[in-house]
Amino acid sequence: MWRAVVSQPLDRSSETQQLGEIDAAAGEFWVRSVFQMPQLGHNLSAFEANRLFMNVDGQRFLDASFASQANIDSDSRSVIAGDLNADGDVDLLIGSVGGGPLRMFLNRIPNENHKVRIELQGTVSNRTAIGARVVLHCGARAITRDLFPANGFMGQSPAELLVGVGQATIIDRLTIRWPNGEVQELEDLAVDQNIQIVEGREGYHSVSF
Repeated sequence: MWRAVVSQPLDRSSETQQLGEIDAAAGEFWVRSVFQMPQLGHNLSAFEANRLFMNVDGQRFLDASFASQANIDSDSRSVIAGDLNADGDVDLLIGSVGGGPLRMFLNRIPNENHKVRIELQGTVSNRTAIGARVVLHCGARAITRDLFPANGFMGQSPAELLVGVGQATIIDRLTIRWPNGEVQELEDLAVDQNIQIVEGREGYHSVSF
């Protein structure tokens, strides 16, 4: 791996002596000044293992990198989060520098809570319904989600909403404000479903996870 030491002040005249033995076979290197790295052909890419953090009760994050096997060191740059196998859980698709295979990490974490996946299709609005706002009413709870797929470096997540509803067993009312401003409402929707809704069309199509 690599070691970094920063002296003060940090400028092009700064130099730091080597602190110990270097394992070149493991990719270690040392430069007296970090400003010399480009001239010597060194870079720190591919030395940072990926990290995966799991939210615990909405209060803290647990480093699950090793247990998930997502802590690969292939200099990953793009990540897409989405329900890639249509089972209601968020999966990851990882792309790395230099080409090579895309890596898919399927979510196998046990979860007793309920959720819905909502796919919107615009007719008057844009077809993927980007900019729509969806409100799920479950008892006294209202859950609001806006449809803006995340755009990262060299990747874009699917135009869908995967919404956790906790222990709720039914969605009393689902309200959609389409990008053109029109409002559409549906009532009494089952949870643990993939729900497909077309703008301006009565009803919806659903498939269980």
